[in-house]
Amino acid sequence: MAFTVGTKSNHSLVVSSGRTILFMLKQNHSLRGFLPSTSMCSLSSISVEDARKTKPFSEIPGPLRLPVFGTTWTFFVGTKGQPLGKRFYEIQAENVKKYGKVFRNKLPGIEIISLSDPADVAKLLRSDPKYPERLDFPALNFYREKRKKIPGVFFADGEEWYKLRSVLSKRMLRPKEVADYTPSFNKIIGDFIHRLRSVREPSGSEKENEVCELDNELFKWSFESVAEVLFDKRFGCLEEEINEEAQTFIKAVGDFLANAVEVGFLPNWFYKIYETQKFKKFFDSFDTMYDYAELFIGRRIKELKEKSCKPSKETERDRAGFFEFLLASGKLTKDDLLASVIDVLFAGVDTTSNTMQWVLYILAKNPEKQKILRREVLSVVGNSTFATPETLVRMPYLKAWLRETLRLYPVLSSIPRRPKEDIILGGYHIPGGTAQVEFLVHQMGRDESIFEDAEAFKPERWLRNKDITLIESAEAFASLPFGFGTRMCLGRRIAELELHLLMARIVQQFDISYPPEAENVEPFMRGVTIPDRPVRVQFVDRK
Repeated sequence: MAFTVGTKSNHSLVVSSGRTILFMLKQNHSLRGFLPSTSMCSLSSISVEDARKTKPFSEIPGPLRLPVFGTTWTFFVGTKGQPLGKRFYEIQAENVKKYGKVFRNKLPGIEIISLSDPADVAKLLRSDPKYPERLDFPALNFYREKRKKIPGVFFADGEEWYKLRSVLSKRMLRPKEVADYTPSFNKIIGDFIHRLRSVREPSGSEKENEVCELDNELFKWSFESVAEVLFDKRFGCLEEEINEEAQTFIKAVGDFLANAVEVGFLPNWFYKIYETQKFKKFFDSFDTMYDYAELFIGRRIKELKEKSCKPSKETERDRAGFFEFLLASGKLTKDDLLASVIDVLFAGVDTTSNTMQWVLYILAKNPEKQKILRREVLSVVGNSTFATPETLVRMPYLKAWLRETLRLYPVLSSIPRRPKEDIILGGYHIPGGTAQVEFLVHQMGRDESIFEDAEAFKPERWLRNKDITLIESAEAFASLPFGFGTRMCLGRRIAELELHLLMARIVQQFDISYPPEAENVEPFMRGVTIPDRPVRVQFVDRK
């Protein structure tokens, strides 16, 4: 339902459901006093000057839309036999080049606006409401509807998200609580280094000092670390005899991510008629993740009951283990607990292990910079001492190394929001609740107009601020691998601590080199950014 409001100054506005949809101003005058009160709320954050220059939502450029399938055809036409994951980043780059830094796509059930201008990203994120909405994934919604599951902290929205976030953040985002995991993480790292030495190829072999299936070994390290946080116990992933339950969960996460992207390109009604093999695998892998998470949780609850430990006072709860803390909060139901544990395991394991793959790849490809990093680490902790949060403060180059790695190889190629209120981005008026708006982290990170010599690995570019914190400028929003604001990645501090500690230990123990015959590695989209082929690096003991 729409009606036109006329004004004395010859302005005209089309108003729909009390919200301004299109601004057509011929003169720059104040609108106050001319509009009915029902529409004033939508103008509160939009200046008259902005409104005068704004183009309507319908004019946002983008690929040709087809009935039912929208613009999904662009992801499959002209692939030259390459898998979608390989072409994904090229398609994003082609869209930016063809349509500009704001363009529009239509996938089944989702209208998507893509941004690659840091100023627009800053504006979008700084306008976040109390309950920012992040991701709309119809296939995942279909799974939950069919299996009667609720979303965890990663996928929930509104007050439900806020409830989960407020509880979990007390143990996952507070620096002191995160620092308390350091001894456990370093013990796991020590076991991981020992395992690397035991599984790498022997001297004189064709792949001397390489670790076969490095991605799987890193996944075990990451799973062991996250499980230590969640359940205050080790799962034995780094032992000679691998924990089969943990390995099954690890495989399920990989299968889920491998199928999630392509499953999302078809509408849910299609799957109600015919279930493709990828769709079945998608459902089966998520079922497995739930089954094993429920098994892990059930065991932990049983252990706590047998110990008869249930902290009651607030001070006791603060000192309790992570799982005990969640139980003692009294704010989470059993379903909340299950969904959130699933999300933390799912979001925390694969992301960290893949980032470490990229760290190792870049170490091997940049031997001179690796020497600089090693000098810094050895100058602070010597040849044998494990790093700690206190010593990491004195390693700015190490922190810059990780940040530069994430600029080139961010975990997610794009990060979404669903603005509830009207907003002007890139000169276009986007009505609240109309579309999912994503910012293209991968594209901005490699944009020469933002980063000089953007394809080169230069940790030095992040050393202008000694504490490696975001500056208050739009350019800072060009590389946000962990997101921003209240919906910043919940596991950021834990992930950074895990990665920093392992990076320091690896350069203490090994020279990382790249086999001369090995091919270069490129990013591949599998839900998260992974290498398109096995990463081949040599772990050579330092003398």
